[in-house]
Amino acid sequence: MLGLNQKLKDIAREGKSIKVGLAGLGQMGKGLLSQIRELKGMEVLALADLDIEKTKRTLSDLGIYGDDYFFLESKNNSRKESLEISGIKLIKNIFSSKAKDLIKEAITGGKLIYSDSLSVLFDIDEIDIIVDATGNPETGAYIALNTIAASKKHLVTLNVEMDVTIGPILRDFSEKHRVIYTLSAGDEPPAAKELFDFIDSLGMEVIAAGKGKNNPLDREANPTSLADYARGKGSNPYMMTSFVDGTKSMVEMACLSNATGLKPDCRGMHAVRANKGELLDILKLKKQGGILDNNGVVEFVIGDLAPGVFLVYTTKNKILAEELKYLLMGSGPNYLLYRPYHLTSMETPISIARAYFYNEPTMIPIAGLVSEVVTIAKKDLKAGDRIDRIGGYTVYGLIDEYDIAKEQGLLPIGLSEGAVLKRDIEKNRPINYDDVDLVSDSLVHILRKIQDGQGI
Repeated sequence: MLGLNQKLKDIAREGKSIKVGLAGLGQMGKGLLSQIRELKGMEVLALADLDIEKTKRTLSDLGIYGDDYFFLESKNNSRKESLEISGIKLIKNIFSSKAKDLIKEAITGGKLIYSDSLSVLFDIDEIDIIVDATGNPETGAYIALNTIAASKKHLVTLNVEMDVTIGPILRDFSEKHRVIYTLSAGDEPPAAKELFDFIDSLGMEVIAAGKGKNNPLDREANPTSLADYARGKGSNPYMMTSFVDGTKSMVEMACLSNATGLKPDCRGMHAVRANKGELLDILKLKKQGGILDNNGVVEFVIGDLAPGVFLVYTTKNKILAEELKYLLMGSGPNYLLYRPYHLTSMETPISIARAYFYNEPTMIPIAGLVSEVVTIAKKDLKAGDRIDRIGGYTVYGLIDEYDIAKEQGLLPIGLSEGAVLKRDIEKNRPINYDDVDLVSDSLVHILRKIQDGQGI
């Protein structure tokens, strides 16, 4: 939005800043922290990450050394206490009075606060907005509940895995507590939604919207097979696996679907292999010579569109069609819009500033759950096997319509981690709720039950 950087400069001249709490210092968190350090009027006041040694190395890589930050280790400065937030019981670290005094002293001294406990982010009153850069649904649920309902702070999330699982209830919680819950600018779903909003506001029809996939597609990929590839990209092997096995694309397009009402044309989408110039010939109805059964779909494309996002649209208005032709948008009947980039966490400050200055989200699941990402066996699984995390060894995700997934009792991948198989499941078979024993005290599972109208 125009004027955001000027607004940041204005408050900086007044000696003020938007104070950010950052959850997670992985690839996305590192990029965000580095980007915010380039801006006037915005600062990361505190961050939390469980991996102490890795985080300290990352801070050093960013030129933030021991004298520049204050480390608060939770085991020596807090106790665990059972609390109730919005009727939900959870365990939280409660910091001692001495620890809180040390935090205030560090803030006064201009030091970055670092802790291995997320609780530090919720307990610092000075923090305006918390950013979730963890990518884990369970961790994201804990961050969201504490941020929105307990701390009454704005939440910007890069955790699309959480959003496609419990985004609608977090949207409702944020409205109730008069704070902002939003996806982050810079990820593919908000970037694609910019194109959708533009064409939708002109009253034209959206045929398809989606992303280019910039990694190979291999449903059998796992953190071991991708270890070297991930290392070469400077990425976590589990995160890289979620890219390569397709789960991340499914999650991202479900996120776009839930924000726009667009649906997948089939389970898993078509996974089109095409370059930009071929797209209009492929993403059209079958009766027109394309591959689609329906208009108004989400899709991902393997080819030169990566790392951009796209939107295919049309109009029945002959005058507008002639004008589009005159404007060199093509000969019709379908036309292409394309944004050739998304800058991931580098764009997150846009969402932070919009929430702070304008009290508005960048993107929320306003349509509810239109799509679900269902859990598929990555290999033959046996009764008693425990499902590991997204991007792991046991399962991958495929997008489907929410109503179909609900009717068939299919397990959302955001609820799958830690579930134990009650029966053997063949490779590439969908996993049902009835096939597993879930982690019933999981916070993301509890919030999903409330969202589904089942109560706690």
